[in-house]
Amino acid sequence: MLKKCRQIAHVNYLDNLVLIGDLYPPCIDLARIYGVFTEQKELVSFFIVFIGFHMPSIVLPVKLERRIFVKIMEFLREILPESFLILSLELDEQDITEFFKVGSVAVDYCMTIHAQDNPKEILSPLLKKATPEDVNRIDEFYQAIGSGPWHPKQLESGFYHFIENDDQIIACGGTHFETPRLAQLGNIFVLEEFRGQKYGEILTTALTRAVLAKKEISTLFVRVENKIAQNLYTKLGYKMYKTANLIYCEK
Repeated sequence: MLKKCRQIAHVNYLDNLVLIGDLYPPCIDLARIYGVFTEQKELVSFFIVFIGFHMPSIVLPVKLERRIFVKIMEFLREILPESFLILSLELDEQDITEFFKVGSVAVDYCMTIHAQDNPKEILSPLLKKATPEDVNRIDEFYQAIGSGPWHPKQLESGFYHFIENDDQIIACGGTHFETPRLAQLGNIFVLEEFRGQKYGEILTTALTRAVLAKKEISTLFVRVENKIAQNLYTKLGYKMYKTANLIYCEK
């Protein structure tokens, strides 16, 4: 079933990037995969409930047939808790209100950069690559700032880096997920009192270069209202691909 799910998702590779990312380690260990089958038991589609964060996240393939979409929505009514998130580069609030109450919608830009546009290295003695021994410190860092989309399992990607000052982690970032072709940067955060000192640029450059040393594409999501971060990512060579809707729902 997993092989067939990957084949279905790969048809629209970039539009399904989050879905595909949940089908590979380390995220697959935190994903529940549900198949949609014909009466002849042929797998025709699937969706994922990601349970790694504080709220379940639902990810569906793009370009679903209406009948399959309705079938999935009706099934989700039965299995989901009261609050959950639907993440999509295709669906919007109007598509969901027929089935669920929408509390709010956050809109991100999905930005991408290819290996040939790899940014120039920025050296810093404060920058360190995370190791398994750092997991507790990094977890404490994210817990202290209240970062939602973080799970210690993500450290297994090998892409996490942090910036340290006087034995204190002041900035950290890594990847949300990876596929054979790409990885998505995430959890990039600089403590407020250390902002404006180019730590965000140093960290994001290191993460991008680490990803593009192994993958064809590095991607990231950034809030549409976060112009400062968008300007930084554009400076490094990222380009806007599409918008992504994070639709917060209630049953």
